[in-house]
This record gives sequence, C-alpha cells and structure tokens, in this order.
Amino acid sequence: MDDKKAAIRLNEKELRKAAIDKDLETNAQIAEAIGVSVSQLWRSSLPIDDPRYNAPGQTFIAGVLKAFGEPFERFFFLEE
Repeated sequence: MDDKKAAIRLNEKELRKAAIDKDLETNAQIAEAIGVSVSQLWRSSLPIDDPRYNAPGQTFIAGVLKAFGEPFERFFFLEE
C-alpha cells in the first residue's frame, strides 16, 4: 500500500493570469476577490514540503471558482 498522500495544489500561474484579466494586481486584491486572507493565499503558493504550506481548502477553492468563473482544472491540480 502506498503511504504517500495526494494533495490539491494551486496552479499559481493560472491564478495570476486570471487575476490580471480582472485587473487584480496585488495579493491583497486577489485574496479579497476570493474571500481569503493574504497569508492563506501565500501559504497555498508555497512548495508542498514547506512546513508553512497550507493546501487550499473548500472556501479557497470555491472563492477562486466564483471569482474567476473557470473550471476547477484550470486553477488546481492533484499532486502526490
């Protein structure tokens, strides 16, 4: 049995592209648009092995999809 855990990861490059399209220039503006704190946005962008990393949760994911209206697969991917 494989003991590695899969995690939902943020595709930061695609999030930044969508933010630019909506004239959101700063992390504060992006975080506000998706309804999370700036630190939550930052922590979800860290490498998965960084102890400060925080996987995007339900509120984060729903906020991104609501703010940018794109499919889940554009902004998130599964990493094992």
